[in-house]
Amino acid sequence: MIILNIKNKYKYLDKKNKRLFLNTFFSLIIKAAAVLISLLILPAYMSYFIDNKILGLWFTALSVLSLVLTFDFGIGNGLRNNLAIAISKNDKINITKYISSAYIMVGSIITIVILVGYLVFYFIDWNRVFNISSEIIPFENLLEVIRIIFIGIMIQFFLKLVNSIMYALQKPALPSLLTLISSIILLIFVSFSEREDSMSNLKKLAYINVLAANLPLLISTVIIFSNKLKFAIPKLEYFDKSYALKIIRLGGLFFLLQIMFMIISNTNEFLISFLSKPENVVDFKIYNSIFGIVGTVFLLAITPVWSEVTDSYARNELGWIKKLYLNLYKIAIAGVIVLIILFFMNQIIINYWLGINRIQTSYNYSIVFVILGVLFMWNAILSSIANGIGKLKTAMIYLTMGAVLNIPLAYLFTNFFGDWIGVVVANIISLLPFCIMQTIWFWKFFKQKSISNTQDVKNNK
Repeated sequence: MIILNIKNKYKYLDKKNKRLFLNTFFSLIIKAAAVLISLLILPAYMSYFIDNKILGLWFTALSVLSLVLTFDFGIGNGLRNNLAIAISKNDKINITKYISSAYIMVGSIITIVILVGYLVFYFIDWNRVFNISSEIIPFENLLEVIRIIFIGIMIQFFLKLVNSIMYALQKPALPSLLTLISSIILLIFVSFSEREDSMSNLKKLAYINVLAANLPLLISTVIIFSNKLKFAIPKLEYFDKSYALKIIRLGGLFFLLQIMFMIISNTNEFLISFLSKPENVVDFKIYNSIFGIVGTVFLLAITPVWSEVTDSYARNELGWIKKLYLNLYKIAIAGVIVLIILFFMNQIIINYWLGINRIQTSYNYSIVFVILGVLFMWNAILSSIANGIGKLKTAMIYLTMGAVLNIPLAYLFTNFFGDWIGVVVANIISLLPFCIMQTIWFWKFFKQKSISNTQDVKNNK
């Protein structure tokens, strides 16, 4: 019955809303598949590496070196927004120059970083960095693995620009699909590969990881530049300094915002361990796993919004953007209802998931996580629309303020409450000013645009 109702409503959607619906639907399907793969790959890894120290090394090395992918100076997001505007206008010259400028910038950066990194890595005591004895893995062997992973990530850094192009082409589900394919390749390898000694297994996995991460990106790059963007194949002659600066100027703002948000939301485990006790991180993870899934699913569902808003803003379709903005809040209400249900059922869920008496939940702590979940969805709505239209000043001011306040507030509230929940309360206080002020800004923005459009109509009569 529900499927039939959705199908009937879909028939009456316009072209833009149908595209948004399909992108959201396929993104959720891919996410469900990714969750399944993640559940299967961990035991496969544990079987592949008999020694958990080696497995821990693999996860840690991959995690640390993969941080490089987040430090692209916003070039990917800058390309995404500028290219979406050029595509909406079918401006082939701008499309070509934006793509060539982005690829040449990133290509130049990674060439320098690979050369410097390859040499500098020799002088770093990697055994000490990853806290693993040289008797288990000799320095030379560990250095080789680190270099393999690093070079693979640098290649991925370059090839991942195709994801920004796919977002600009209104194909937001495809980047998630490529990531899923990479995970499937790794799962197949660790499940069926012939086991050898730990060092050989580690080295083989490092090479396969390079292949799994980059082959789907390479194939999709070839396909895109062989078909839809055949005219825009990156070439040195199309590099334009002004276009490169425009990409970095906008992308740099996205990059700074990403850093600010990471300081607020991605430091909780460290702060809880430092300000409270390391074992309390486990309790935080349990609460966050239950209540955080609502925000994660919501964020994934609205991933296509950013590019659609960019396209609509370029076409001056402000009415559609405003309607979408309001509809996102209606969807968020469903998320709030789920959070309330989880509030009353979280002890039952934990007992079933981890076993009875694993943790006795606190209603007060649960309320804090419900509030954080609401703020996370609120932030996702505001960020998707603001990023789409490229109006980032309010976010820059108030997320920077939140990032500056988060750690001192975490210290203050942890001492005030006498427990780790103070860190989560600090998150709430740090995010709240942005959510309030960005909402006020949008209210004024849509009101001003509405008045401006009304006056234009009167002047044209």
